[in-house]
Amino acid sequence: MKIIVETLTVEQNALIEMCAVCVSDRSGAQIALLVLITSFVLLGVANWAWKKYFKNKTKTSIEN
Repeated sequence: MKIIVETLTVEQNALIEMCAVCVSDRSGAQIALLVLITSFVLLGVANWAWKKYFKNKTKTSIEN
């Protein structure tokens, strides 16, 4: 069995580009879970606001 080892040369002025997922410490599953939880929280707040502020105003305007 033959093992080939190549030497990597690092240039000082080289720009290293990485994607956002590669740079972050989070895996794809953690990001997806974070998006799901955040969307459920936002939907809950929107539902609460709709019931508290907007739904009651439409009932009172119909009665008048």
